[in-house]
Amino acid sequence: MQADTHTVIEPAANAATDDAPVLEAAFLKALCLEAGAGDAGFVELERPALDFEREDILQVFPGARTVAALVFPLNPENMRSRVRNMSSSEFHNASEEAAEVSRKLLRRLNRLGVRGVAVPADFPMDMSRYPGKIWHVSHKIMAVQAGLGHMGINRLVIHPEFGNFVRLTSLLLDARLDAYGSPLEENPCIRCGLCTAVCPVGAISRDKPFDLMTCMTHAYRDNSVGFTDMLGALVASKDMAAFGERFNEREIASMWQSLMYKMNYRCGYCMSVCPAGKAGGMGYLGSEKQFVREVFTPLRDRKEEVYVAQGSPAEARARKNPNKNVRVVGYTRERKQ
Repeated sequence: MQADTHTVIEPAANAATDDAPVLEAAFLKALCLEAGAGDAGFVELERPALDFEREDILQVFPGARTVAALVFPLNPENMRSRVRNMSSSEFHNASEEAAEVSRKLLRRLNRLGVRGVAVPADFPMDMSRYPGKIWHVSHKIMAVQAGLGHMGINRLVIHPEFGNFVRLTSLLLDARLDAYGSPLEENPCIRCGLCTAVCPVGAISRDKPFDLMTCMTHAYRDNSVGFTDMLGALVASKDMAAFGERFNEREIASMWQSLMYKMNYRCGYCMSVCPAGKAGGMGYLGSEKQFVREVFTPLRDRKEEVYVAQGSPAEARARKNPNKNVRVVGYTRERKQ
């Protein structure tokens, strides 16, 4: 890695209208990769595609001029494991890696006179805005605008190399760059339909919007949705026997683990079966039948509880699979826009 000389351009030598420092984009990307990111791209705050995000970003860091989108690859086999705590653990490990790398990058940039904020990859989020938009920076939007991938049918960003097996995060910087990224011309999603077929609650469709609340009701059962349902069950139950009819021992243990350690995701199958990108395509292209037999079918037919709202299309979908123990939840809430 070259020394930090000739990487900060004097403001007078560029077209910027303020006194923000200006970095060479190539240098900043090299810095991100050296620190441990799998890939990096950059978006200027003024871009029209960020109109919906800009106010929230400036609440976090009023000095923001540039968003650095960072990609951290996940281990595909962890994410495809039939033992689902293996995938949850991989998520959390990648989030910790993203936090460590982001802090390392900021310390290096601080020495160059650049200030910034490292945004969490996931939690903690701003619960003062719950049940509305509890995040301030949409990492998926930043990654797409930076040219790091495109949304697949499963509503996950698919990176050309790492597939959808990525953890995303963002840095907000007060510097401007001499060049910025732009969205990829082609979407890596191959529209195979495996994500729509494996979803136990039918939240994913080729021709309909992604059903966020249906997904959250099941996949995020051990998060705030299920926790609130548990509180309601405690209040409504006259004794522990009545409470036990609403929450069995496995569900209580899973909630306890999420509260004491970190959240366990109930699903994520849409990511597990995605064969897009170089990493996703390993073991799929040329051996599709074997891939379906070894990856898709075990997850689709996995015996497990599935959480749905009563009378919903999700309930109808889940009841078609004899391997699913359908659990009708007692609490759901529509997210405010």
